[in-house]
Amino acid sequence: MYCLIARNSQQKRPVAIQAIALAAIFLIATTAVQAQTQARPSEPSLPYTVKSSDKLIRLSREMLVSTQAWNEVAKYNQLKDPDLIFPGQKLDIPLRYLKSKPSTGKVISAEGEVTLGGNSAQPGAAIGDGSQLKTGANSSAVIELGDGSRVKILPNSLAEVVTNRDYALRDASASGSTNWFSGLMRLSAGALETLASKTAKRATPLQIETPTSLVGVRGTEFRVAYDDPVSRSARTEVVEGKVRADNPAQHSGADLPTGTGALVNPLEKEVKVVVLLPAPDLANIPTEVLKPLGGWAMPVLDGAVAYRVQVSSDEKFDKIVRDLKVAGNSADLASLANGNWFARVRGIDPAGLEGFDAVKLIAVRDGQWRVSYSSMSLMNGQAVLSWIGQQSNGQPMTGGSYSALVARDEALTQVVANAEREVPGRGPRLELGDLKPGVYFIRLRSKPAQGGATDSEIYRFEIPANWGKSVFDQTSSLQAVK
Repeated sequence: MYCLIARNSQQKRPVAIQAIALAAIFLIATTAVQAQTQARPSEPSLPYTVKSSDKLIRLSREMLVSTQAWNEVAKYNQLKDPDLIFPGQKLDIPLRYLKSKPSTGKVISAEGEVTLGGNSAQPGAAIGDGSQLKTGANSSAVIELGDGSRVKILPNSLAEVVTNRDYALRDASASGSTNWFSGLMRLSAGALETLASKTAKRATPLQIETPTSLVGVRGTEFRVAYDDPVSRSARTEVVEGKVRADNPAQHSGADLPTGTGALVNPLEKEVKVVVLLPAPDLANIPTEVLKPLGGWAMPVLDGAVAYRVQVSSDEKFDKIVRDLKVAGNSADLASLANGNWFARVRGIDPAGLEGFDAVKLIAVRDGQWRVSYSSMSLMNGQAVLSWIGQQSNGQPMTGGSYSALVARDEALTQVVANAEREVPGRGPRLELGDLKPGVYFIRLRSKPAQGGATDSEIYRFEIPANWGKSVFDQTSSLQAVK
């Protein structure tokens, strides 16, 4: 009995071994198929649902770059039979196999020194793949991409439109094609402000790339800057919508909702999401900027260590002519031309992230200073005027030279003297000439050493009848004309 058992065991053993081997082979094969399925490389693609009227040759001819590309699409979708498709089947078609064409883009505005491909940029100029734009100091540009998104290129920036294309995909009726947009811009230096279209069909998110970050959006308003060459950090601030900020060097990233920002540092893995500072209150900030000083007071905002001040000739800030980072208590706007300007201010936190904007309409003009003390003396037959000047902000006048216009009438049309000869002595003194007794009007002009000129208020003075006989000096000689 023991032999029978032994013989029977020997007869059954090969069958058991074969079953185990087959199971192992099946497990290996199944694992390999699963691994192959899971390992399918991810790349930008568009979904397509097969319709009853679809034929392979027609799909390949109408949508793909070549009829041979279908084999690669079938392989990408891991079709068991590449020659067989059926209605309702869902396919992912990689963009590299889809037909595409350049999308229509253009320059909306160019303020100051703006170049497109090395030549002066003009509104209406076409924007396409490879278009490079550069803005100089006090210059800015706005371009529109093919999906209607607008990108504002701020002063001292270098940006390139890498991709601005439309990909064609047959629509649901199978009677035509629908265009899907793909856009990518590369920022090498400076800052961009982007208003991404919310209605466009997108083959890929609209992306802004810097040397150290990649930001992708599908419909939002945000800022991207690469202006810190020391740390090589790029910053992103989301005004509206949602943004994905990635750090390619660290294979990390973060989602940034409305009202947040982040610094992407190539040496740091974490992309920390920070709440942006609120808009500062400009209610008590002056609406006038008086030259030659041209200082514009900054607000007080908790958490702000500095401010970003931008000045534009339009309320949309498409034509930005000044872009200043202000660490002190006032912004220097003395170089602006006289007139009305739109100014916006936002706080900068200790990390360098910039918050929400506050906007104010300001007027830049020559500030009239006034005379706080004056005296007239007769020297060698000439009337010599001495005075102490006071700026419009209450500070004393300092440095520079002076001139004066003397006339018989308040409108200063009946001119009797253009005085420029300064008499040495303590404080400013001008020789007005051999003035006869009578009433005169005068306007003084200050010429600071740093350039520019500002006028004083208009004053009235009188040379008495006994001037040079019994009267040789008089104080408080100038009286402001109201």
